[in-house]
Amino acid sequence: MAQQDRDSEGKSLLVLGIIWLLGAISDRLWFALDRSVPAWDQAEYLTSTLNYLQALQHPQWFSGEWWTNFWLLSTKIPPLVYILTVPFLQVFGTGGDRATLVHLLFSAILLASVYCLGVQLFNRQVGLWAAAICVLLPGLYRFRLQFLLDFPLTAAITFAFYCLTMWKASEARRKFGNGFCNGCNGCNGCQEEGSSATDSVTDVTDRIQLEEGTKKKYKFSHSPTLPLSPSSFFWAIAFGISLGLSILVKHTTVLFLFTPIVWLAVGAVRQKAWGRLAQLAGSLLLSVAVFGPWAKTNWLLILTGGKRATLDSAIAEGDPGINTIDAWIYYGQHLPEHISWPLLLIPLVGLILYWRRRQDSSSIFYLNSCRWLAVFWVGAYLINSLNINKDDRYVIPYLPVLSIFLAYCLTLWPSRWGRQIRWGTIGLAILAMLFHILPLGGALGNSLVQIISPGNSNYPYLGKEWPHREVIAEIIDREPYLQSTLGVLPSTPEINQHNLNFYGALANFQVYGRQVGTNLKQVPQDVRSLSWFVTKTGPQGSIREGIKKAQNAAVTAIEKGDKFQLEKTWVLPDYTNLNLYRKRVQPVEIQPLNEARSQVQLDRVTVAAKAVPGVALPITYTWSGPWQQLQSGLVLVTWQNQQSGDIPPGQTFRILHDRAIAQATLHPGMLEADKFAVGFRVVDRTAMLPPANIAPGTYNLQATYLNRKTGETYPINVPAVSVNIEAEPLDMRSQAEPGNENNTDKPELDLVTQLRAMAVNLPKGLPGLEPVFEQIGRINQYDPIQDYTVQAEQTLEYRLQQEPNNLELAYALAFSRVLQQNAKSAIAALEKVTQLDSQNPYAYAYLAFVQLYGWHPKAAQTALKPALALNSNLPEIRILNGVAALMQGNLIQAWQDLQYLKKLKI
Repeated sequence: MAQQDRDSEGKSLLVLGIIWLLGAISDRLWFALDRSVPAWDQAEYLTSTLNYLQALQHPQWFSGEWWTNFWLLSTKIPPLVYILTVPFLQVFGTGGDRATLVHLLFSAILLASVYCLGVQLFNRQVGLWAAAICVLLPGLYRFRLQFLLDFPLTAAITFAFYCLTMWKASEARRKFGNGFCNGCNGCNGCQEEGSSATDSVTDVTDRIQLEEGTKKKYKFSHSPTLPLSPSSFFWAIAFGISLGLSILVKHTTVLFLFTPIVWLAVGAVRQKAWGRLAQLAGSLLLSVAVFGPWAKTNWLLILTGGKRATLDSAIAEGDPGINTIDAWIYYGQHLPEHISWPLLLIPLVGLILYWRRRQDSSSIFYLNSCRWLAVFWVGAYLINSLNINKDDRYVIPYLPVLSIFLAYCLTLWPSRWGRQIRWGTIGLAILAMLFHILPLGGALGNSLVQIISPGNSNYPYLGKEWPHREVIAEIIDREPYLQSTLGVLPSTPEINQHNLNFYGALANFQVYGRQVGTNLKQVPQDVRSLSWFVTKTGPQGSIREGIKKAQNAAVTAIEKGDKFQLEKTWVLPDYTNLNLYRKRVQPVEIQPLNEARSQVQLDRVTVAAKAVPGVALPITYTWSGPWQQLQSGLVLVTWQNQQSGDIPPGQTFRILHDRAIAQATLHPGMLEADKFAVGFRVVDRTAMLPPANIAPGTYNLQATYLNRKTGETYPINVPAVSVNIEAEPLDMRSQAEPGNENNTDKPELDLVTQLRAMAVNLPKGLPGLEPVFEQIGRINQYDPIQDYTVQAEQTLEYRLQQEPNNLELAYALAFSRVLQQNAKSAIAALEKVTQLDSQNPYAYAYLAFVQLYGWHPKAAQTALKPALALNSNLPEIRILNGVAALMQGNLIQAWQDLQYLKKLKI
């Protein structure tokens, strides 16, 4: 008998493998035919896989800083799918289709989990039919053919639910000698798990008789005296790990597993099964240990990004409010699109027929198993309906559980024609899938398939290729030694910032795509700050009403202004034009020289002879030197007043223009190493900012080279050049937003200078932060990797070594580190700020905030004590103190301090 069971199990696994293989062949055939480009989310996720591929080229497993930077590569979206995709890219190469090979792994996990759940809750027959249905569900195969997180999430949640089910079953085994006691003669009903894949549901005695016998045997004692079984510990650990990994796929995992977890926890409390409750709590703690490092590093952005991903998206898309009936029937109305009519109705008819003949049938109805599936599905449905942001793909993780129930219902058909019904249902589902993913039936076939399987078809794109690779190649051809940021104005599924950014990442990350022209006030800065733009004729895509004016203004400035020239035009497959524009005067130009250079030299400086305080001053530096030193070079540029000893108090006597050579855009591209043996000349056009309180007089140039990799420094010989600062009235608007005047003729301030200008406002508290928040998102678009924050940090560290008591530099250094989300180094910088600005409560508030960000509430509370002594009524201080108290479990103190939220003006 045991040998027969092993043979049956082997046959079942072989059938399961064939189901997976047929699904894999279908998917790969589709990808082989498809010539489309990834849309918004798909392209963003694909780019993230390349980021992790790059990071894992040289891992530093025992470096805490490396791990922090590793988790920071994906600040809002959990990175497990990206990480698991990396081996496929290493083996098969980079590219969108190759990245989707990871779905073969997730398909195997999903089908194995569904099969094992079917076996555990019912029998092998149900498990195999459920696996087949999973391959054929429209709600699953549509997203199996796209690089999104929803299909991997479905596999991860199903596996975690399987581990939870096995943990639940371990209690039943301990009590009854089996898994789920659905009702069997002598309480051995679950032994039908050993039945073959083609057996019918085992005949057993009536469930009610079983329950009565069980009551007599165990007297329903709610205080288990039997010890916890080893298998329960195993499955508790497996569930904790699988739950943590599932959250690392996507944090919406909790929407699906919350109800089953609470259900089991409440059951353990009612039964006084404290050991079981402790196991469940331990599983949850173990899951936190798995996803905790990523969440701890990015928790603030996860919370702030959640609003944009839910509330803002729901409002923009017009989703029904939760106070309407439409919100609660939304996903129910879409069930036919997720499942198809044959897979939905035919199993339900089988259930109805079984229910009508149940008095004459000796086949068990697996009530407990169905109830357990209902706990998962109903809970997931209600919680997702409560989520204001609705989309079909958000609920596909509950489809595998539904497929198990539908498979079970298929087996309930009378044995006379049950086999034909099951195979006929699967045959219809296969035809519907083929007609949905391949253009086989023409207009008639499409109309017919919509009857039995409503919803959008997902055909491979067979037309003309889109020109994304050509756009990137054109930019690199024009600027082979530079990293470029491409401003993208349209936002259609085919032409958008994410997929152009992805194709730029495929080209060794030499081109980045960013969406600009979304804020009318910032259009002049956008146009000044970027050298490349793409525009498109015809429909512009998902441009919301609020930003259409800004986009139109940006298009007009680029296409009709005199600052840009049309570089190239492509006719798109939709018969619209894609236009690539390049700035006529480039901010950075680089040329190879005929001779080698040993050090960086400053050959020429072009600047106006006169300048006004508080107004950006255009300046051009011409550098030359060896490639490695230019690429790694920071320059500490100081324009010094020669009469600094006679400067009255309150006025400054210098202009700082510290930054990277060529604005850190030098990029080796695809060129051979020997091409960099010669020297290079770099023309760097930018602007510097004379401080608003600068003293009038003549300012001469000094410069020091700092290698950002080695720390090497040496003085740079500079040409004879000077700037005369005149005592003229200040342009107050320019002082408020230095260098950001609505004048497209002037170059934009370099980003390090903008960072230091913003840091000046930090001592003012929240009023000073408002303009910072307005500008920081904008300038982050211009530097896609935010290298300007690293440039600022390294140059400011050097300056502070020379001037340790300079408060302005200390604030700027702390600001640069906070922008890098480097809590440890930011805390050190802010501790220095509190020493230099000890009478400013906001200095302590900043330190406390970063301490809270780093999960150090006790240290944050300690940091706030001087601030409370200085001004105990500041709402910001009291709120931070309340958060620190809350994180330490001091609820009374937290309640008192958090009342100040009402007084906070944001």
